[in-house]
Amino acid sequence: MKAQVDRSKKDEQQAQLWHTAYPDLANSTEPTIRHIIEQALQVVVSAGSLIISPGTQCKQYLFVVQGKARVHVLTEHGREVLLYYVGPSDTCVLTTSCLLSHELFPAGIIAETEVTAFAVSASLFEQALDQSSQFRRFVFKKFGERLVDVVARMEQLCAPSIERYLAKTLLDLAGDSEQILTTHQDLALRLGTAREVVSRHLKHFEVNGWVLLARGSISIAKPDDLRLLI
Repeated sequence: MKAQVDRSKKDEQQAQLWHTAYPDLANSTEPTIRHIIEQALQVVVSAGSLIISPGTQCKQYLFVVQGKARVHVLTEHGREVLLYYVGPSDTCVLTTSCLLSHELFPAGIIAETEVTAFAVSASLFEQALDQSSQFRRFVFKKFGERLVDVVARMEQLCAPSIERYLAKTLLDLAGDSEQILTTHQDLALRLGTAREVVSRHLKHFEVNGWVLLARGSISIAKPDDLRLLI
């Protein structure tokens, strides 16, 4: 009798966690969604613990309901670079990517605080994607939302490199001349980035007096200062 009471109490607690973090899934009557919730295993990870390490196979899809984890990569010099955090109602874009592609996980995940999550196996994740349009919408909506954040973070991390490559490109195009006949879009294509990114950095150059911007042209005002960026 006590075991039944304890089980019922645990089920109520888990249901509350689902309703708080993922209400759309918790309120769904779709059989596939209900099966996911019923089969999900609750896991608790202590703060500072490694949840997944780089180069390992993704075997589970996690629904974080409490706490926060950080996703990071390590540079060749061993420095940790934060990509993003995963908290309640979030999903991990790299986990989704690896489960879909069957590639190894390229980063590490560490529990920033104690983390409570529901885990479903990779096979159940794939089965649910095949069978449930609601689950597909959930997964890809979360994937798209987080991908925007990751791209913004990458742009932030790469900003110094973009400045360096932009300065070098301007000097190379200028040669012995002071004026370059080009557009921000042409420079963006050369650098493999967005026109808005190039425009923002060129404006920074102009504010510092290194270049003069005009429609269809850029004049190099202080080439020596640009060389210091390279």
